[in-house]
Amino acid sequence: MARYIMILVIGAIITYGITNISMNQKTSQGTQNAVDNYSYNRSHDIANGMADVILMRVANDLAYRVTTPQSEVLFDGQVTYSAENVFFEGDSLIKITVSANYNGVNKTVTTYSKRPGDGWVPPTVRAAWTANADLNNTISDMYIDGRDHDLNLNIIPGNGVAGVSTSTDFNNIDNAEIGGTKDGVDYPMSYPEDPAVVEENYGWGGTFPQSPDEVLGYPEGTLKAAAQSGQYGSQYLLNPAGSGGKNNFIVGLTYPVSGVTYIEITNGQEYELQFEQTGNSGIVVVHNSDRTSRLTGVKYDKSTSDGLLTGLLVTDYSFHHHINILGSVMQLSPNLEDTKNCNGNKDHWVYYSSEAITQSTEKAAEITGLSSSTGYGFGKKRVDVKHVYE
Repeated sequence: MARYIMILVIGAIITYGITNISMNQKTSQGTQNAVDNYSYNRSHDIANGMADVILMRVANDLAYRVTTPQSEVLFDGQVTYSAENVFFEGDSLIKITVSANYNGVNKTVTTYSKRPGDGWVPPTVRAAWTANADLNNTISDMYIDGRDHDLNLNIIPGNGVAGVSTSTDFNNIDNAEIGGTKDGVDYPMSYPEDPAVVEENYGWGGTFPQSPDEVLGYPEGTLKAAAQSGQYGSQYLLNPAGSGGKNNFIVGLTYPVSGVTYIEITNGQEYELQFEQTGNSGIVVVHNSDRTSRLTGVKYDKSTSDGLLTGLLVTDYSFHHHINILGSVMQLSPNLEDTKNCNGNKDHWVYYSSEAITQSTEKAAEITGLSSSTGYGFGKKRVDVKHVYE
C-alpha cells in the first residue's frame, strides 16, 4: 500500500511538473506573440510616420530628393529612407521608400507621389467665385459656371465645384445664370440656379483666408516676393500711379500679365484695373494687409485685348467685373458691394478651370520653390499620393 501511495504521489508530482512546464511555455509564447505583434505595429507606424515626414519635406522643397539611403531615429525606432524620381505605371513620380526597425522587427513602406511642382488647385478655391461676404450685388447678372473647363472651354464631366461659395447668405438678385458640380453631378448654368451649385454660410473651419498667401497655403510675404522676382513675367506695384479722372486706371503694368502679378494698395485710393493685349494669365492679386483695397472696376481695353484672364484673380473688394475669367475668382474682404448694381456685367463670365488654376500655381511653385501649405499638416495633404505599398 505504501508503495502504491508513493507511486501516486510521484506520478502526481511528475504530471504537475509537466503541466506547469507546458503552461509556462504557453504563457511565454503568448507573451512573445504579444511583444512581436506590438513591435510589428510599432514598426509599421514608424515607417508610415517617416513616409509622411518625407512627403512634407518634398512639399516644402521642390528639389528635395534622397538618392543615397539615409538613416534616422524616429519614435524609438530606426528608419532608413530614400526619395527618388522614377517613371512608374506611365507617370513621372517620386518614389519614397522607408524601412523601419523596432525591437528587431522590420517593416517597409513604399509611396509614389506626383511631383508637387506640377501645380495644384488650392482647397480654399471652393467655387468658380469664392467670397467672404455677400456676393449678391458683385456678381450681378454675370454667367458663373463651377463645372470644370479645360483651356479650350470644353467641360470635363464630374470634376467641377460649386458656382458660388460664400460665408453668408446668397440671393441671386439680378438673374445671374449659375452652374456647377455637386457630388460628381454637373448642373448647367441656369436662372434660377439649381440650389446644389450654391454653397452658403460655409464655415471655413472658423477662419476665411486673410491674405493671398493663405489662399495658396504660403507663408506671409511669399507671393509678394514672387512678384518682385520678375520671373515668368511677374510684377509688383505698391500704390501705383493712376490715370486720373473717373476711372483712375492702374498705370505701370506691362501687358500681357503672367506669372504672379501683385498690386498692393495702402494709400486709400480707389482704382480700376484695365487689362490690355491678349494672353493675360497667372495669379493676379490686388490686396493690402487690412483687406481694404478697392477695385471699382476690372475691365479691358477693347481696342487691344480679348478681355480674357486665364488663372486666378484674388482681390479684397472688387466691382464692375467687365472681363471673362477662365479659372476662378476669390475675394477676401468681409465687406463687398451691397448697395450698387452693375448691369454692365452682363455677357461676361467666370468659368472654373482646374487646368488654368494648376497652370498658375505651377509657376508660383517654380518661382518660390514651395508647393502649398509649407510647414503645416501631413505631407499627403499637400502632395498628390498616387500609390502606397506596404
